[in-house]
Amino acid sequence: MDTNLRRSLVWIFVAQAVLLVVAAGRNLHQLNPDAVAYLRIAGYYAGGQFDLAMTGYWGPLLSWLMVPLLKLGVAQLVAARVVMALSGVVFLVGAVAVFRAFRLPPKALVSGACIAAGYAVFWSVRNITPDLLMAGLVALAVSATVEGFLSGRLSVLIAAGAWWGLAYLAKALALPLAVLTCVVLAALAARRQAACGQAARTTMARRLALVWTCCALVAGPWIGVLSLHYGKFTFSTTGPIAHALAGPGADAPYHPAMVTLHQPDAGRVTQWEEPSRMAYRLWSPLANGENFQHQLGVLARNAATMTDWLWGVRWLSGANDPRGVARMLPGFDLLGLSLAGVVGGVVVLFANRHRPRRVRWSWAAVPVLCLGGLYLPFFVMAEDSRYFYGALPFVWVMVTGAWGWVSRPERDWARRVRRRVFRVAMVAFLIPSLMWLSVAIYSLPNLASHAAHELAIGLKPLPVSGPLAGSGAMPGGRTGLYTALLLGERWLGDNEQAGPEEFAASGARVVVTRRGSRQAEALAQDSRWRTMDSPGVPSALRVFIRENP
Repeated sequence: MDTNLRRSLVWIFVAQAVLLVVAAGRNLHQLNPDAVAYLRIAGYYAGGQFDLAMTGYWGPLLSWLMVPLLKLGVAQLVAARVVMALSGVVFLVGAVAVFRAFRLPPKALVSGACIAAGYAVFWSVRNITPDLLMAGLVALAVSATVEGFLSGRLSVLIAAGAWWGLAYLAKALALPLAVLTCVVLAALAARRQAACGQAARTTMARRLALVWTCCALVAGPWIGVLSLHYGKFTFSTTGPIAHALAGPGADAPYHPAMVTLHQPDAGRVTQWEEPSRMAYRLWSPLANGENFQHQLGVLARNAATMTDWLWGVRWLSGANDPRGVARMLPGFDLLGLSLAGVVGGVVVLFANRHRPRRVRWSWAAVPVLCLGGLYLPFFVMAEDSRYFYGALPFVWVMVTGAWGWVSRPERDWARRVRRRVFRVAMVAFLIPSLMWLSVAIYSLPNLASHAAHELAIGLKPLPVSGPLAGSGAMPGGRTGLYTALLLGERWLGDNEQAGPEEFAASGARVVVTRRGSRQAEALAQDSRWRTMDSPGVPSALRVFIRENP
């Protein structure tokens, strides 16, 4: 790496670090449903309550990183913001590693780093989840895998396995992703050395085995712990639950912890911390013809959703969408270049009749295809674009790779075309990155989080203690769940059909509802419940306290 390139990258990392700190401070209040689970699990580890910390649904790494901060007395939301900022740095490091592994020219590498840095700042405050951390670790793993398979360097192959193992600890999906991605990349690397015949395949098999062995050494202890905890081999419980949510029936795509009144395990704030213990309706697509047809429909819908995540032109026809700008810019760029780059990469990857050095960029399609393929059979919502954070570095490689591969740089007109196309691509990616960066610096709107903080402040001085129920759902999530987290009280879930009698029978002391809802009207007419009249109650909510529980 030459001096100018190194200096440019140093300045990008410094700028990102400053912006991550500013964005974290501006979005300290941000909460999302998954954050409740990760924060509670981190608290159990910090408090030595390992029986409550054990779960196969949530990856442990994000919570583990919060534990030292919690042990030092740092507030839980501050600890989460620090770890998410660290995730943003890991993502940028991984993106730069990918750009170097796929041999991007300096201008494309620096531009890609700027784009990745802007997105990483926004993603670090959008949610408290391990998706950003896993994306960075997967990027490091893929870059090391490519370099290791082609060079055979022992240290690089060991590092690749270690990165894959850490990515699994962040999110369990990384383990099957490691298997699929490594197999395909090993096959491509062996094909590149096809002149060596059987020797090349044997060598590549050994390199693949080394990567998997190192991955197993990092991931194996946690798999062993989960297997002992559940009494059978378990590397994750997420898959069966995610598949259950994609099942037939109108009530399938809902977690029981969110839509039923129930009693969380002793010591927990919410059963959402360990949803594996709740009753999900498991199903098999091979059980009958209807299930098989339903599974095909799920595959088609998810493929369309993922295509939409890569397609960035919907904003042209959705500028008046009242649901917000997030639905207008679903992709990484403004012109649909992400999707075009992936398509181009796939075409060249499968054709691959050209010199290997000129089509190495097309290998970047492998992790994107494997990532998308793993999500296809399961429950995926359009809002879950965080699942595809890890695709950004590889998409940029394919866009810039296709731009250089299609044209012929030895001709003057081709050089002019390359320069102009690159500028268009850079602007198309950079504008949304800067837009989301500015949103993160200004502060993301989250009505549910704001309302929960206000409500927690209003409830603390009152002589009221006991479990909460009801969602008070608003843009940003479930206010009731967030309030329970902030107060340290149990949250008993919710049921849209529940009335005053059901809430009383659940043992709830406080019920959070939306103003004007049927639940609110029914509770207001029941003498067992009184309305909480306090400045701390947001105007969109009605809060009821049970008299003489």
